[in-house]
Amino acid sequence: MHSNVNSATIARVQEGMRVVDATGEDIGKVAYVKMGDPDAVTTQGNERTTTGLTERFAEVVAPDGEPDMPEPLRTNLLRTGFIKIKGHGLFSKDHYVSSERVRDVSGDDVRLDVAKDSLEKDV
Repeated sequence: MHSNVNSATIARVQEGMRVVDATGEDIGKVAYVKMGDPDAVTTQGNERTTTGLTERFAEVVAPDGEPDMPEPLRTNLLRTGFIKIKGHGLFSKDHYVSSERVRDVSGDDVRLDVAKDSLEKDV
């Protein structure tokens, strides 16, 4: 099944790997990897919970809002799993890519099945 192949593929992705798009263009490096559960109905269990005053303060000071995307994109990425790509250059935007878009992992390269221009950008 398609989701099993992608689960095995994204499991080989590591922070620091180079990411190239479907045309071979270098997009950036993997900054963050989050495994998902494509068969899950909800994202329950993938969301961060805050219970005490210390945890709530930490959330305000340094929110762990990965992926930093509007709904419903955020929920879909949490469900499927994703990688965050740090772009090149000082003013470049980060990209979030669903594990469904990871075509292959070979050596230190992650190859996507989509062109760079089609990627959703960090907001």
